[in-house]
Amino acid sequence: MSLATQRLIVPITAKDKARVERKAAKAGKISTAEFVRRAALNYEASDEEAAAELRQLVVRFEELHAATLAQLDRTGAALDAALAHFKAKLG
Repeated sequence: MSLATQRLIVPITAKDKARVERKAAKAGKISTAEFVRRAALNYEASDEEAAAELRQLVVRFEELHAATLAQLDRTGAALDAALAHFKAKLG
């Protein structure tokens, strides 16, 4: 293992820094710098691509869910009307 001799300066908001520090603390007995180093070195662009694809799928699912609920409402109303019609005829 080689000794780290380089620095990477990354501007970050106080709020984001606090979040990173909390995550580092939860990760175990490692420094915030080590946590960030591991996260950066383990990051793969495909992970973000997969997350973006999943977000698109969620949006599409929500659209389909809304359309399904609307169709169920229309079907329920039609069924209620049919039952009322037959009840009146047989009544």
